[in-house]
Amino acid sequence: MTTGNSHPQTDIRLVEAEARTWFMLRGERDLKADEQSAYDAWMQQAVNRKAYQRLQLIDRSLAALAAGSEGARLRQPGGLAGLLDRLNNYFGISPVSGFAFACTLMLAVGVVYLAPWQGEPAAQAYTSELAQVRTITLDDGSRITLGGDTAIESDFSNERRGVKLLRGQAFFDIAKDPSRPFFVSARGAEIRVVGTRFDVNAGSKLNPEVKVTVEEGVVDVASRDRESAGAVEAPKVRLTAGQQVRVSEQQLSRVNTVDATRVAGWRQGKFSYRDAPLSEIVADANRYRKNRIVIGTRELENLRVTTAFNADQADTLVAMLEQSLPVRVFKEPDGRVVIWPGAVAD
Repeated sequence: MTTGNSHPQTDIRLVEAEARTWFMLRGERDLKADEQSAYDAWMQQAVNRKAYQRLQLIDRSLAALAAGSEGARLRQPGGLAGLLDRLNNYFGISPVSGFAFACTLMLAVGVVYLAPWQGEPAAQAYTSELAQVRTITLDDGSRITLGGDTAIESDFSNERRGVKLLRGQAFFDIAKDPSRPFFVSARGAEIRVVGTRFDVNAGSKLNPEVKVTVEEGVVDVASRDRESAGAVEAPKVRLTAGQQVRVSEQQLSRVNTVDATRVAGWRQGKFSYRDAPLSEIVADANRYRKNRIVIGTRELENLRVTTAFNADQADTLVAMLEQSLPVRVFKEPDGRVVIWPGAVAD
């Protein structure tokens, strides 16, 4: 993949192709360290950012279409006809390059929202921007608060209600419906409730633990091995208010006790950690700051840290860490901040 400005700025078709590749890759999984560096470098170019932001805008517009009455019409046979024309008119896409751009986007993204018209309700996707806290209300009255840079997908049927936490962190306030239990899946974890309030952090590539914390009610948490689903009985645990469990590599941690009145403090912009791995803190902070923090060595990823900060302090977090931990912080020319081992100053 081209990662810098090696293409002529006027070759918009190449720019759009690169934007689609990054957009689809970031939607599928967390980027690897070298991929994240390449993506950050690619986004430094204004023409690249514009193409990527156009994809994000169209993606959000498609999700909004699918959620409303227009989406219901589009899911009928033949209902997709003319949608590209409306997109072209709305976004001002040029006839030369814009048609291929919008057409490929429809195939890659739009069908996800609009294709399931044959009697099945369409899955609905919701996202939040970097540093944005957003609350949505689902069809059943359940409310979900998305933390920064978070993505979910809801899929309801007559028998069950389901949400996939694709990345980030979300707080769930679930409407009671004993006839239709509510399921949340995130990486290798599956959560089952009827009506309750709880928080789920999907973890990250560096720290792939899923953390489930209950504020109110009862929550069943199971560890699912996606490669052998159904082959063996999955380990599971039942949590009540003020309890927390972590799911990692198809294993459940011991149940920890937390202050139920402080669950999901990030909704008020407050982050608090007690004996947490540095990788978890960095992953959370990166969803609230423009320039990413990178951990330079693997041995630092599991360094245990107790700290607290506000969302508006995310940019100064690295300085706080450098003062209290055996680390050194370096700022790269591209804006990234890299944490390396070092000695604590006397």
